[in-house]
Order: sequence, then C-alpha cells, then structure tokens
Amino acid sequence: MPHSKAYQFGAFAFAMTCLLAAEAQPSAPKEIPTLAQELSPSVVRIILRDQTGGELGSGSGFVISEDGKVVTNYHVIHLQGTTQAEARFTDGASYQLQGVLATDPDKDLALAKLLAPGKVFPFVRLGDSDRVRIGEHVLAIGSPLAGLSPVSTEETVSDGIVSGIRDWPDHQMKVFQITAPISPGSSGGALVNSDGQVIGVTFAQLVSGQNLNFAIPAAYVQPLLSEGPLKSLASINSTASIDSPKPQEYSPTGSYAGTWQSDRFTVSGAAQMTVSVSGDTASASVFLTGGEVTSANLSGTAHRSGDNIWTVVLHSKKPTLTVRGIFRDNSFVGDYTYTRFLLLDKGRWILKKEH
Repeated sequence: MPHSKAYQFGAFAFAMTCLLAAEAQPSAPKEIPTLAQELSPSVVRIILRDQTGGELGSGSGFVISEDGKVVTNYHVIHLQGTTQAEARFTDGASYQLQGVLATDPDKDLALAKLLAPGKVFPFVRLGDSDRVRIGEHVLAIGSPLAGLSPVSTEETVSDGIVSGIRDWPDHQMKVFQITAPISPGSSGGALVNSDGQVIGVTFAQLVSGQNLNFAIPAAYVQPLLSEGPLKSLASINSTASIDSPKPQEYSPTGSYAGTWQSDRFTVSGAAQMTVSVSGDTASASVFLTGGEVTSANLSGTAHRSGDNIWTVVLHSKKPTLTVRGIFRDNSFVGDYTYTRFLLLDKGRWILKKEH
C-alpha cells in the first residue's frame, strides 16, 4: 500500500511538472497580418480643428481602455488655435475628443478622452518596454501622410527592428531607435512587439537619415494613467504662445558640448559643436578630442519634427564624417559614421546646449 501511494504521488508530481512546463512555454510570435488586423482598429488619426472647424493639423494615437482613453504625443494636441479635435477610426467612425486627462510635455506624451458615453472601444495593452532588446522585431502603426486621399481612414503598418536604445539627457529618458519607417502624421502612433503589446509611442524621424526613426518607451506612459481633471483642448492651447516657444521660433542654432562614444572600438572623448540652421539648411563645425578627427566643417539639412524637435543630417568630405541626430530643446542626440582609408568607425553623440 505505501508503494501504491508513493507511485500515485510520483505520478501526480510528474503530471504537475509537465503542466507547469507547458504553461511556461512562450507563445509563438504573431504574424504581421494578424497583428495588423487585431491592432489597427485601436489606432486612430487625430484631426485638430480651430473654432470655425478648419483643419489645423493631424497626428496619430491609440486607445488603451474600453472607455476611450487615447495616448498620443503632446506635440500632436499642443497646437496653437486648436479648440476641438476628433479621432477617426479605420472603420470610418469618428468621435470628438472630450478633453485631455494628463500631459507630460517633457516626455512629449498626452492622455486624452473620447466623447462617447456608453461606447465600448477596442483597445491595446501596454507591454514592458524595460525588457525591449536591440534587434527585437517591431511594428509601427499610425496615420502618416494623412490626406493623400480625402476619404482615406486607413492606418499604415510598417515593420522593422529596434536598432538602438539611446539616452536623451535633458529629458532624463531613453528612446528607441527603430528601422520601422514613420512619416509626418505618424507622431503618437503605436510601436508594437511580436506579442501585440505596445512598447512605445512613435514621435520623430530623421529625414535623409537612412531609416532612422524614434519612439518613446511605453514605461513613460504609465504615470499618465493616474490621470487628473479633464481639461479642454482650448485651455491646453490658449497659453501656447506664453508657456512655450512657437514651433517656428525654436531653432537648434547654437553651441553644444558633451561626449562621443565609438560603438566599434573602446574609445570615447569630448565633443563640441556649433550649429547654424536657416530654413531647412544646416551647417556646423565640430571639435573632438580622444580620436582621430580633431575638427571638421559639416553641412546638410534640418527638418522640424514637432514642437522644439528637429532632425538633422550633416556631412563633411575631409575628413569623411556623417552626423545624424535629433535636436530637442537644449540637447542633441545623434549617431556618427567616420571613414578613413579602410577604417570605418560608428558611434554616438550626446551633447547639451551651452548657455
């Protein structure tokens, strides 16, 4: 009899071990068409309007609760003259934004609420962006270049990988560098992993930058979910000209200082850059210590990606140096490529504006 009980207990333990092992198996990544079909109904195009109903601009956002809370970029809703906005879904349905529940201008994030009492919305779930790894496959879902067709409400889905995780010193945060293409209008869209979870909010691209795009990790969205009193869009934007510079008044022109770090060699040093921007044209002089390049004069293009956000690509022929990156308020984060004969070096810059 004792032998029988021991046998039964052993069989039970074996069965439980098999069950736990089966439960521990990770689920297979979903295919792109499946993810697009499941998640696109929760992604919206946000259209901003003035008091006469005229369209001022648009961006993207995504629903994160069944009662219609929407995450987007702060710079999408923070547009002077905006008094009303609507969120348009892929099925053609459109709902007014009732107001804004929370904002974080420093992290370029906002949480809005749709006006739809009793409506149950499809929504996405936030993933753990702290566990994102370089090389991970991602999808970007948003509404870029909206207006190509006046009746189009389709979202755009693009795929790629996380190609880097960069520091953004002035804003005390990290950003994901991604190869999934985004365009104007993608701001506020969802960056999704292979499990269908939102791990980031797309917010900037580097034009002429060979597919350099950026997203804000979802971890920075979490503090907004505690939310506060509902504020109207008119109140958010009525002080835009007082509380912060107008987009056209901000320029990255000035002197910056910080560090550079090679991604291929164990070498780093100090960097100084003086940049000038006129229209979409940029020029800069740089001085580096700790490496082969001591100084260079560069020229290229600059493009405004949002309030106080500029993307830039600069080149010099002698030495052969290319710098690509993002200016935001008082910081510059970028990548460089340096070639000399058969030597190829790649690395990154982190600079702050000197006052």
